[in-house]
Amino acid sequence: MIRANQKMFAKGCRKKVFRNDEKTVKIIKDAFFMLNIIYLRQAASLVDLRDVSNAVQINATKGSKLKAHPTCTWRIFSGILLMTLTYALFLQTSGINFLIKYAMGTRCLIPNNYFVWEITRPVSNCKFCQGVNSALILSNLTRDQFKFYAYSSRPMIVKNATNHWPAKKVFSLFFFRNLYESIEGAYESVQEECQFLHFRSDLASLKEVLSMTDRRALNLAGEKSWYVGWKNCHPQVLDVMREFYQTPHFLPEDAESPYTNYVFLGYEQGAVMHLDYISRLMWQGQILGSKTWSVVPTPECGNVCNSFDFSVDAGDVILLDTRVWYHATNVKDNQFSLTITSEYG
Repeated sequence: MIRANQKMFAKGCRKKVFRNDEKTVKIIKDAFFMLNIIYLRQAASLVDLRDVSNAVQINATKGSKLKAHPTCTWRIFSGILLMTLTYALFLQTSGINFLIKYAMGTRCLIPNNYFVWEITRPVSNCKFCQGVNSALILSNLTRDQFKFYAYSSRPMIVKNATNHWPAKKVFSLFFFRNLYESIEGAYESVQEECQFLHFRSDLASLKEVLSMTDRRALNLAGEKSWYVGWKNCHPQVLDVMREFYQTPHFLPEDAESPYTNYVFLGYEQGAVMHLDYISRLMWQGQILGSKTWSVVPTPECGNVCNSFDFSVDAGDVILLDTRVWYHATNVKDNQFSLTITSEYG
């Protein structure tokens, strides 16, 4: 559904508005990239955006018997913001050079744009979050015991599920540096085929991350803190990584899982508040360190559902429907956090 909407959106823009104007289309693309940068680097708060949305709703309906639907107000607000920035770039495009560095790793315009996705995503059925006030904590369990929970949207933590993975003694920044430098085309695969996420760091590529000084890698005093993530697509990289971890043993036998994975590592503030636009449920193995997760329901469910925090420790696996729960992470107590993430469904 989301992919179809994205294709219709992009097709409509090309045919109806900018049919033969390649220069104009380029400017619009640059505007979309700028929106990505604003969202990811400035860590736009969902609460702040919702407050603005509510203010727009109140002002628009003052003195009127009709009341705007909060979901419509949210999407109208996002659309107005999108059009405003686009118009600004029509008038002045001096910021395009700034976009180039931070657009690295973003191959496709529409699939990586959170504002477009927010406008076009389906409205959530709030049953997924009603009455949910905390993550469900499960002891390490068998596949048969997990069947009841397997496809739930409730945040879940399976304790001590990765303690037997060799990865906890092998994976590190230096492990990935040696791995990527030893395989031809490994760095290029992240930039050209997969995805690199710098979050709030000033690191623009995986090569830059793995080339940092040892002092910064260890987050020593006086060094800039950092947290990044990337998707692995290179078959040889994945083959080596798979020697040290496996898909959680309790997941359903018939569940589909991609061979690709994500690595997230670093210190202090982790991922900023966001929603994932993926096709399956997410699992993440916390190999090193501990993180606090903050989850927030989609805006249309804000009046009937609650936001809450929970902790995930080394050895745990978190399962979360990141398609309907906005989520952010924070690494605890200046620890180094390293996780492996993939999907199932």
